[in-house]
Amino acid sequence: MFQDRRELVALLSPDGRVRHINGSAGDLLGYAPEALTGASLGEHIHPDDVEEAQRRLQLRVNAPAGSSGRAVFRFRHADGGWRWLEVTTRNELADPAIGGLVLNIRDISDHIALSERLRASEARYRTLAEAVPVGILQADSAGQVQFANARLAGITGLESDRLLGKGWLDAVHPEDRERVAADWRLDSGCDAAATDFRFHDPDGTGADRRVLCQRIRLEDGGTIATITDVSEYVLTANALRLSEARNEAILDTAADAILTVDEAGVLLSFNRAAEAMFGVAAGDLLWRPLDRLIPLADLREEGGIRLEFAPGQTTALVARDRAAEAERADGTRFPVELSVSASEVEGRRVYTAILRDVTERRRAEAELLAAKEAAEAGNQAKSTFIATMSHELRTPLNAVIGFSQLLETQAGTAAAGGRQNDLVADCVGAIRQAGEQLLAIIDDILDMARVDAGGFSLVEGSVNLSALIERVVADLRFHATRQGVTVEVMADGDLPPIRGDERRLGQALGKLLSNAIKFSHPGGPVSLTAGLAVDGWVELSVRDRGVGMRQEDVEKALTPFGQIDQTVTRRHEGIGLGLPLALRLVEAHGGTLTLDSAPEQGCTATIRLPPLRIMTIAELLASMS
Repeated sequence: MFQDRRELVALLSPDGRVRHINGSAGDLLGYAPEALTGASLGEHIHPDDVEEAQRRLQLRVNAPAGSSGRAVFRFRHADGGWRWLEVTTRNELADPAIGGLVLNIRDISDHIALSERLRASEARYRTLAEAVPVGILQADSAGQVQFANARLAGITGLESDRLLGKGWLDAVHPEDRERVAADWRLDSGCDAAATDFRFHDPDGTGADRRVLCQRIRLEDGGTIATITDVSEYVLTANALRLSEARNEAILDTAADAILTVDEAGVLLSFNRAAEAMFGVAAGDLLWRPLDRLIPLADLREEGGIRLEFAPGQTTALVARDRAAEAERADGTRFPVELSVSASEVEGRRVYTAILRDVTERRRAEAELLAAKEAAEAGNQAKSTFIATMSHELRTPLNAVIGFSQLLETQAGTAAAGGRQNDLVADCVGAIRQAGEQLLAIIDDILDMARVDAGGFSLVEGSVNLSALIERVVADLRFHATRQGVTVEVMADGDLPPIRGDERRLGQALGKLLSNAIKFSHPGGPVSLTAGLAVDGWVELSVRDRGVGMRQEDVEKALTPFGQIDQTVTRRHEGIGLGLPLALRLVEAHGGTLTLDSAPEQGCTATIRLPPLRIMTIAELLASMS
């Protein structure tokens, strides 16, 4: 049986070794039968197929006797090449006359190669069919569509599977459908001429598409048809006419004057706004050299250097908002602003200019500038007046305060009869206190005027924050005691020295502490904390638990002369300069001032100074020397 078979027959043991193989092994694999006998046939199987072959071998060993299975593997030929072999394996282990697995092996390499070439050919065809910019239909001899590419689906608006058979006719416009169906049924021996018709949007929402169909007969009686969407070509002429009409309408309704000249200066277009602006009809100027109205140099490239277009570009901006002077037909001259673009088609260059009469705008700008200068002069005069007034008020106030202090000292001596003149002392003290309060207000006004006028400058030096805080608290201790407020200080023991204006920083901190005392409830605490934040900034915070304010009032509180309580019966005195002045002083040091407050929850004012204000050891030593 082994020798008489023309195909390769082999008998394998359960472990896959060849026990017998017929002489066809030489023709099929190029090996003599004795070279394969006793060896494992798996040694000649392609590495990618070995695992599958072993799995199928074991499956067949465990299968019922007489069962068979088929598989395709690649085997190595004696010449080093690979052959596709179809292997049919039958389990004859139970047969004592055979006692193994019987393999019938057939070479199907040519069949596989032919199938691969066929699949490659079909793939190329489909790739080309999907890549072309036209729709493609392939129909059999009965006219049933078997293939439609994606482009045709896009043209018709139908899914590709709905185009098969005669479904594509559903997308043809109802008025053209009968004619197209009749053309499609023409005898296959006739050459159908190109025909045009319309596809209709199946949803009824899109525009109709006009197409051109060309059919090609195949040898098997089938048909290939190409369908080209020519709707854009049909629409181009209409669109061009509409565009020309639209451009004319835009030019005639535009509020600005628009004119076009060629390189020789010949006027090509002149809209109605231009006629009104220059006082001359377009018919009197068109197709004539533009020798008046506006200089040609203002309508071309600056310096006469011809503008070069980028590749593929036909239009470029020459000038935008160029200032020029034009002349009306009656000879009057007026200022204009114009934007110019250059266009070039087939070597012919034209310049389009949009002109705007800016006579009224120039007049308004001049009036606005004059008003601005007047306002700035008035503001400067105000600042000068405030500064002068402050100095004038300080002189008599200093005298009032000085003499009140002298009288207060003398009132403490024994009066006639050795009795203390308490009434005189109280009156003199009230005079001194009122004078000092008025002097502080004047100082605040003067400082704010200096800041606004730009005449404010810092006198920088080394600042000991701990000493500064101690001095500010001491200056306001009497004020706190009179209000029944306790001031608590919590400062880091290793506060670094900073570079700044000690008097101005103390003034800013004093304003915050004074406000906290003023707006605290009697007996309430005020805390002042100082230390380094995690980001390296220096933080000074003043917190009270008094009346507080709404968050939307914070911006108003930081505005000069801003008063949250502006009623006649307001409980707290002041002119609204404390917080704004503190803010300006902190910002002058590069820092920030923030307020966090809520009604009846108090307020926390925080000064933050940047790390660059912290002095290094070298800077500290230099300042000490």
